[in-house]
Amino acid sequence: MNERKILLIGCSWTSGTDYDEVTNCYRPAPAEYLDTDRYKIYNAGVAGSSIQLHNFLLEELLTSIRPDHVFFQITHRRRHCCQTSDTPLKDILKLAWREEKPNYFNFLLEEVIKKHFNIITISNYNSKVKNQTAVQQAHNKYFENIVSTDLLLSEFCSALTYAKNLLKDVSHTFIASNLESSEQPLSEYKSLLGEKVYVPDICIPKYDKYLVDEGHHLNPKGAELYCKKIYEPNLD
Repeated sequence: MNERKILLIGCSWTSGTDYDEVTNCYRPAPAEYLDTDRYKIYNAGVAGSSIQLHNFLLEELLTSIRPDHVFFQITHRRRHCCQTSDTPLKDILKLAWREEKPNYFNFLLEEVIKKHFNIITISNYNSKVKNQTAVQQAHNKYFENIVSTDLLLSEFCSALTYAKNLLKDVSHTFIASNLESSEQPLSEYKSLLGEKVYVPDICIPKYDKYLVDEGHHLNPKGAELYCKKIYEPNLD
């Protein structure tokens, strides 16, 4: 049986994240609920990552994986990433992929991906943990200088248009972030993309009850509903 290959691009709302000891809750990737007998799944979600990294990964993975369908999750606009090594992406990915369970692949984030990329978000760019090295400090200072500027937003819009062009000949679905729809410029996204954007808090009934932290991550039941309401209908 030839399984269809599914590629997922996004941040922690796509990758899932670690167990939360504060809320005593597991925060899985929605893709974990896809049928691995039918699909070979490549989850390229990277926690905290920006649209620049998503496009960088997507361009390479479209060639190396040749997916049958791509789910592209639109991350928060106030994020920035840059590569801090000169290692070619192909070589990084050879080390990064792991088969967590049969037919379900995801990234070794701390062990591989985050050793080659500096990932900065509003919530962590000024944290002690993210400023331990001179390289981190330099890039975080740069981010601090541009985070509130219109230039960053302009760059985001250009990157989203680039993603659209990368996917023009590939079956795909665009998904908004897990932030409530009222906090996102959805009309701008739809105008740039010229197609439907799936919105989690609209697709999932009683969405708020499945959120488990300030980062808008979903509990297992919410992640399963995300899969059923967003992923599965686009794979039928």
